[in-house]
Amino acid sequence: MVTRLTRASFARLAFALALACLSELASPPVMADSDPEAAADLLLKVWPGVRDSREQVIDLQSQGLPALANEQEQRVRTVVTPAQVPWLGSRVLYLEEFLHDDPTDVRRQVLLTLSPDAKDRRRVRASLYTFREPQNWRHLGFNPAQAASLQQSDLEHTPGCDLLFVQEGEQFRGGTVGRSCPGGLGEARVHVDYRIVIGEDVYWYRRRLFRDKDDELVQEVMGYNWFQPYDARLFTCRVDWSATGKPADLQRLARMDLHDQGGNARFTAPDGRKFELALHSEDWAFAGERDALILVLSDPALPRPVASAWAGLEARQIAIDLGWMRVRCGLLAPETDELAF
Repeated sequence: MVTRLTRASFARLAFALALACLSELASPPVMADSDPEAAADLLLKVWPGVRDSREQVIDLQSQGLPALANEQEQRVRTVVTPAQVPWLGSRVLYLEEFLHDDPTDVRRQVLLTLSPDAKDRRRVRASLYTFREPQNWRHLGFNPAQAASLQQSDLEHTPGCDLLFVQEGEQFRGGTVGRSCPGGLGEARVHVDYRIVIGEDVYWYRRRLFRDKDDELVQEVMGYNWFQPYDARLFTCRVDWSATGKPADLQRLARMDLHDQGGNARFTAPDGRKFELALHSEDWAFAGERDALILVLSDPALPRPVASAWAGLEARQIAIDLGWMRVRCGLLAPETDELAF
């Protein structure tokens, strides 16, 4: 029987995701597209939508021991829509966040402007703007006339809360940089460390609050796609590419996250070819009696998959090796706190 995510492994998963986000900000992959604005345009396309997340809050006691603040995890809706605010630029998004059973009680509202990084075309900066009177700007992305009336005096920008993203195929890993994003937790003065992974098939985040006076962690909030804790295992896949076609010349191309219930991710090779990875286990429609973990590499321009691999249903890793391309996928949240590579 395949081990699914429990509350304990949920916390370990969030920790692993946070480390992955942090490492990717420091070491971006090789990218194929030479357009310096391509990454920002892709993030503008991928981020919008309605995200349904399972969220768990962990408060830390003064001794540093974790204690669940609430045994009932929260279900959160995040709605992201494009917003037409020309004076902020051509890539503007509006984000609202609320508990899924109470959409009238909006707990977070921000405007985000996306811009290419001047030094690295693989990076995108998301500048965050909050509203001085949030209640006046609800559902901004669905009201062009309201967006057109927005003035600079209606917004506040805290540069320390900006997010720096790195593109991985058609997924993005991002987070705050440094300790200058202020947060609120009663009377305590705290700063925020935020990490997020965004893709058409994934949406994971982790927000940690640290006390300013001693840098002590006081609260951690973790959330990701609602369905995944119950139906899927989570894998991270690393793609290596050889420009010469020789295995000895393989170089890192991308790292992407997939779940094993039909999760998929797309990427573009340096020669311009587009590929898609898909990971299946018990959801595989044409192999109902075949207990296997199946990894499929496809080129949308071809009628048949480029390659596929299978392993036992309980496998913690699976790979495809074509010589000129190698894909290795490892379980993201095994019973230890390490990737299964």
